[in-house]
Amino acid sequence: MLYFVGLFTSPIKAQQVYLSATAKASIEPKAYPFSVALAGYGYPRGGRFSLDWIKTNMKVEKVFPPARKQHLKWKKWIGNAIAFTIFKKIIYTADRNGTIIYTALEDRAPVWKKLPAVQGITSLSAYKGRLFALTSDDELLQLELGGKNRTWVRIARFNGLTYDIHLKAITTLDGKLYGLDQNNVVFEGHHKTEGNLSVSAVAISAAKETVLLVGADVCGFNNDFIAEVKGEILKKHHILPSAILINASHTHFAPSTQDWTTWGAHQLPDSVYLNQVVKPALINVIHTAIKNRKPSILSFGRAKTTIGKNRSLEGTAASYDDDVDVLTIERKKDHKKTAIFLTGCHPVFKNEGIGGYTLSANYPGITRNILEKEAGITDALFMQGCGGDINPVSVDYKKTGNELATVVKGILNAPMQQLTGNITFYLDSLNFPVKKWSDERIQAFKTVNDNGKGDVEAEKDVRWADLMLGLSKNNKVPVNMPVYIQTINIGNWKLVGLSREAVTDYSIGIKQLWPGELVSVAGYCNDVSSYLPTSKHIQSATYEGLGSFFWYGQPSVFPLDVYEKIISTIKTKNH
Repeated sequence: MLYFVGLFTSPIKAQQVYLSATAKASIEPKAYPFSVALAGYGYPRGGRFSLDWIKTNMKVEKVFPPARKQHLKWKKWIGNAIAFTIFKKIIYTADRNGTIIYTALEDRAPVWKKLPAVQGITSLSAYKGRLFALTSDDELLQLELGGKNRTWVRIARFNGLTYDIHLKAITTLDGKLYGLDQNNVVFEGHHKTEGNLSVSAVAISAAKETVLLVGADVCGFNNDFIAEVKGEILKKHHILPSAILINASHTHFAPSTQDWTTWGAHQLPDSVYLNQVVKPALINVIHTAIKNRKPSILSFGRAKTTIGKNRSLEGTAASYDDDVDVLTIERKKDHKKTAIFLTGCHPVFKNEGIGGYTLSANYPGITRNILEKEAGITDALFMQGCGGDINPVSVDYKKTGNELATVVKGILNAPMQQLTGNITFYLDSLNFPVKKWSDERIQAFKTVNDNGKGDVEAEKDVRWADLMLGLSKNNKVPVNMPVYIQTINIGNWKLVGLSREAVTDYSIGIKQLWPGELVSVAGYCNDVSSYLPTSKHIQSATYEGLGSFFWYGQPSVFPLDVYEKIISTIKTKNH
């Protein structure tokens, strides 16, 4: 059922014409990196990875040369090694104790050097500066050969669903990863994916000002990464960072793109995926959107949705901003239409079964697809609202996506209010002092949790303690926790973007500052470094108000008046 609110007026006689364009690009991982960690959940303990083994009809000899011939050819170098590989004229060998050594093949008198050991190693391979190891526990590990801090990182593990075979060897051929099982069947490594991860950018100009609204199918990003992207755009197009708002959809089924510092090394972003796939895609869509701007008419509409619910609070405290906001951009010449739709709700569903290991844009991807197929929309872009404490009602993300698409189509079919006026933009930061724990308190916290039972929560707390003790030792504990507040005004529509995982109350409170006006609020903008709770969450010690700060590796929680200070700052500056 649709509930339309009183935003609409009679048709405007004189249409305001803006210059606008939309661009979209895939951020699906390529064949290399061979496997990436999925972000958004600390469970299961060993991580979720995209690698999916597909059975082939390839002959073993084509991919895996006979071991006896290999052994004879390189006998001088490998000795009693049980696994070896060659990369750029360097031979790497591993023995039964997991010791890994390497030397240059051209050296007449080999000088063997050591790498970090891997217990239970059964096979080695190398590709593009990385060494790969298969273990008897059916895990795949990788090591950056050129890195200063050489550490083996898990990139895949047996899960019985996508990684459901027991391998005895791995190798790379023509840029692809292959595995050989106990029956000498060759499997090719692929990413398990729905194929709908993307980034989109909309450029909108009026007079001499241009703003960019960018949406990305990632769980989150670090502020320094976004600063690099915006820096490239500033250099190339002279558009200020304050005019570029980059929003993460927060799907929990995209490759990790931010530093989950206490989740274990396997949850850190893959540098190849982050810097060779996501970063250039963001820069390219922004560049293309700027380049292709054409005269356009912009319109705004709003309706209500029932896809979400408050997951943490109860009774009157359980707020929910159920607005769905839609901005349409229709080109005057050919009437091609872009739709930006915004609502606040976590893109999650039960982290179970094969879906838990499948790359996916989740419900926003379903909605986008429907709008582009059924609603006359050429490009649909999702922006995540303040969904920090809001989960879908349904565990079926396809159902959620369909329900949201129905609401958006209803808005598109109803009268919408055209935007008129100039463009302005602002970017502020509000710094909250860190209440640092004493080293003694941190050490005691670590001792309590260091129980050796393999408990995910306890291990996370130990890693948090180690992180804080290391920062304290080097006098690098952050003094402040910044919250970035960005405002984009396009005529009579105001978009306020907050960093971090803002809970739903921020959207409700900010809209109340401008009653009766066209105001939308997005969280997950420019930096997703923790939750942004209110005193209700902090006092109730909900996940958003307490526990999540350990997962995010933050030095402390926010003060009780964090919400009031942010709302007061926005009200005072009146951007």
